[in-house]
Amino acid sequence: MPQRLIPFVARHATQRVGIPLSRTGCLSIFERRLPILSTWPIQPSRSISLKSLITPKIKSKKSTPFYSGNEEGGKVMPLSKSPSKEIREKAALIKTHGTCPICADQAAEGSTLEVKHPEFECPECGYPTHCSEEHWNQDKKHHTEACHHLRTANQDEHDLRSGRQMTEFEFPSAQLPEMVVNMSSWDTFFYTRQFRTVGSAQAMRHVSKLLTYPITIAAALHALSPFTLSTGLTAEGLKSITALRATMKEHEMAQSDKQMASHVRPLRLFILGARAEAMLPPHIFLQLSYLFPHSPLHIYFIGPECIPSPDQSQTTVSVTPKLVLKFYKDLFHEAIWNFTPFDPYTDAFFMFSPGLGHPLGRPIWSPTISKLLETKCSVFATGFHEDDLHRDIDVLSEDFGSEIDWLLESQINPFRSLKRDFSIRDLREWAVANWGIYAFRGKRYEVQHNS
Repeated sequence: MPQRLIPFVARHATQRVGIPLSRTGCLSIFERRLPILSTWPIQPSRSISLKSLITPKIKSKKSTPFYSGNEEGGKVMPLSKSPSKEIREKAALIKTHGTCPICADQAAEGSTLEVKHPEFECPECGYPTHCSEEHWNQDKKHHTEACHHLRTANQDEHDLRSGRQMTEFEFPSAQLPEMVVNMSSWDTFFYTRQFRTVGSAQAMRHVSKLLTYPITIAAALHALSPFTLSTGLTAEGLKSITALRATMKEHEMAQSDKQMASHVRPLRLFILGARAEAMLPPHIFLQLSYLFPHSPLHIYFIGPECIPSPDQSQTTVSVTPKLVLKFYKDLFHEAIWNFTPFDPYTDAFFMFSPGLGHPLGRPIWSPTISKLLETKCSVFATGFHEDDLHRDIDVLSEDFGSEIDWLLESQINPFRSLKRDFSIRDLREWAVANWGIYAFRGKRYEVQHNS
């Protein structure tokens, strides 16, 4: 597979620390062979274009025309007949490891009939969904709930490989000081941030798949954050966020005060359990830096599956003087000595779909959560659907309930990925990167005077 950006957009990036990649059942065919890109030439003064990385190179003018699925509601191609080798391999994986939903339901009801693999490809979505046309006709739930989402996923994957000019990946550079960014939703963000080439629902899905990580971070910290007291931010949450914003205000004031500038400390953002987000091109995180133009940002990617470069030798990437990426292939509680001391005014933690509530992840995360609570810093976490989100929150409440202050009530993340990814083993199971979000920190105890 060519080392381009396509896999970053086409895959589902659930974050798991120390858990085998196949454990979630929601990883795409590209998950296990994700190319690693660590250092790319940076030109922050110009509009950033990634279209050359998305658009496959045409070998000759006589090449076979590639199917394009860029029209909403247009035709779909069966995965097994796709011009793309990767998509055909995905169809083969589904047919080999997947199950027919009707057969599975019958087995759950006590039937002794064999549960077959999905060999029949749905003519509406192109995915192999059932063992036979008969079972496909019987499955009303597929036709009403799943088929149109699978159809969209099929069109998106083919569109990324269609060879067209991917103009939506021409990202804007620094924002003018007089321009205000609206952080209410993807629509208002793209409009006010001047993403002029994002002009369709499909383009929004492609771009949101990449930007969900940096913009979710920005939404949590920005002065115009969508998370307010009226939308789930708690009183304790307001205190923690205000502390971080006070530091960013100092960064802004230091631009005109040389004495203050000599004492500026960078804002440190720790991404725990980092995997796919650590492998994104550094250009992507420039979009986070542009939203905080006065603040030096140091982003730490920490986790056993965090691989910053092919030879694993490069641990620091200086994207710009104000944006530095650092990589640590360790569990946080084992590498914590690299980062101490912590300060709630300059440090914040993010965990993207960590899987705290999964039976395999719970014991691995437990010592990390204990150390996180000791820092008293803000911790933001996401989940890839509602059940995943609430399972993690329930585990936190059970294991650390008396030690936690909740900062942000669980809710749908306005900057979640707009793409839905499906399990190879069961196409009825889906996931969305950073679907929901919540926040917490270690409990602070107020001094009380006895009368």
